[in-house]
Amino acid sequence: MVIIYRSIRGQEASDRALVLLAMNIDHEIERGLFSWRLSVPAHEVARACEQLQLWAAENHRSRPLARHAPTQPGAAIMVFAWSAILLLCFVAQSRYAFGINWVTIGRADVALMYAGEWWRAATALMLHADIGHVWVNVGFGAVFGGLLARELGGGLAGCLILFGGIVGNLMNAVVQHASHASIGASTAVFAALGSLSAWLWLGRRLDQTGWARRSSPLVGALILLAWLGTGDERTDIVAHLTGFIAGFLAGGIIGLRVQSIRTNARREIALGGVALCAIVAAWALALLAK
Repeated sequence: MVIIYRSIRGQEASDRALVLLAMNIDHEIERGLFSWRLSVPAHEVARACEQLQLWAAENHRSRPLARHAPTQPGAAIMVFAWSAILLLCFVAQSRYAFGINWVTIGRADVALMYAGEWWRAATALMLHADIGHVWVNVGFGAVFGGLLARELGGGLAGCLILFGGIVGNLMNAVVQHASHASIGASTAVFAALGSLSAWLWLGRRLDQTGWARRSSPLVGALILLAWLGTGDERTDIVAHLTGFIAGFLAGGIIGLRVQSIRTNARREIALGGVALCAIVAAWALALLAK
């Protein structure tokens, strides 16, 4: 007897044995110390290998393939708007534009948010401690947000990122002490990561063969969250986590309800306008309460 197949999985050897049985080819299955072995008589080796190759090719064709949806419009515009807003807001903040201390009126101050200034959950996303913090959020936000926009459209992605950032800051305020205050767009950055992973996982747009492939977007996102979301004592780790959770929930709801996105430029422009109006409204409320 000649060994023609080895595997650590007994099921794989059994599947191939069934193929040989169907073709009336004598065979034996043996369990070794580290693997299962499938053997056939020496004179049947060529025919057995041929039949197994044909079976493997047919089985590969029958597997569900990844569903490649076309790129949605507005990704480049969304990335540009994201970068421009963060940079312009930092310039205004650092130069005290119009004589206003933008950090004071816009930071996510937990005590003031409990007092009713809930709009700080939005305005805090556009303030940063230094230019390095700005560039990090611009870069990672462009990557995660750009990928999300390619999947869902620039306008919808912008709404999800802003919504996730706002809800993430609100959730963070619930669990932090009253003396806590924070600024930065990183909450929205991780909301983008959460929405992207949830859409790819629950929207089932990847290869459907096996839990490992289906779960890879979620696993990868959690690794990135653990890697990028932690840092020194200045890092608001809880805000990163709550932003990710908020974004994941929003992206997951869309992924469960919608199997594919059909959109157009006009709709994405309208949704992008909604996000911009929400930002302007939040700052208007901040200025009125000053």
